[in-house]
Amino acid sequence: MDSYPATYSPTGYGIHDGEAVVRTPHTVKTLQGDGVEPTCALLAAMDGTTAASDLIDQVPGSDAEYIDRLYAAGVAYDARAIPDGLHAEGWGRLLEPALPALGHTNHHEIPARLEASAVAVFGDRKPVSGVCSRLQAAGVSVADGPADDPDVILLSEQLERGESWIDANEEWAASSATLLTTRLTETGWRLGPVLTADARACLNCVYQRVDANKAGGQLFTDVVTGDPPYMAAYTDTVTELLFRTLLGALPRYLDEQFVVYDHYEGSIETPRVFASPNCEVCDDA
Repeated sequence: MDSYPATYSPTGYGIHDGEAVVRTPHTVKTLQGDGVEPTCALLAAMDGTTAASDLIDQVPGSDAEYIDRLYAAGVAYDARAIPDGLHAEGWGRLLEPALPALGHTNHHEIPARLEASAVAVFGDRKPVSGVCSRLQAAGVSVADGPADDPDVILLSEQLERGESWIDANEEWAASSATLLTTRLTETGWRLGPVLTADARACLNCVYQRVDANKAGGQLFTDVVTGDPPYMAAYTDTVTELLFRTLLGALPRYLDEQFVVYDHYEGSIETPRVFASPNCEVCDDA
């Protein structure tokens, strides 16, 4: 088999009541049927550098069907999906959440897909500098400001409704890109809205509705300075979301809505984005 299986890390697994129970960072799966012991032996042997055919030879009682079952169950992936630069820096785990939705037969194509991708960054570059480093390690082209035919437009706002949002919004409306907005807040961060090329609303819609109904939304007006304690988690979260967006595996929970995360309260709010009638930007896009 032309693949190099690796288990999602960290991964725990064992046998319970004759079934293989596998825990990944994303889910818990129970694998039933014959071959429970060879399945667990394969999980223990998968290192991302040994070809599937060699693993089968090493594990008694296993065959290609068992490895295909692990792929199908979303507890293993083809390690060739992780670009060398991303793997070398230890950032491969940030790409892993997108892989189950892509099918293992396509995993080996992912580094080339990322190398052919481009992200245009608007707004405050400093809070997302770590995000940009991870994208570049994966081969993604990252440009400041307008770019030729970007796949994603990333708006990093210092203040909501800062100087850059109009430029980013207009760039998105004139392109086939996905627009992703984000910013640090005093207690956590805000992600979204994420607007695909065929979204029914734009940032102009968002701010028009806030203006029309002040009780319906609150604009953040304070600039976050320094490195807050949740900076590393913020960087990882935005990086993962960008990888998923670039690979067409955008999580549904961010489709045309915000996620507002409070680090100290541990709370998450998800206000939805609604289009404004006769919007002067997206009605003409």
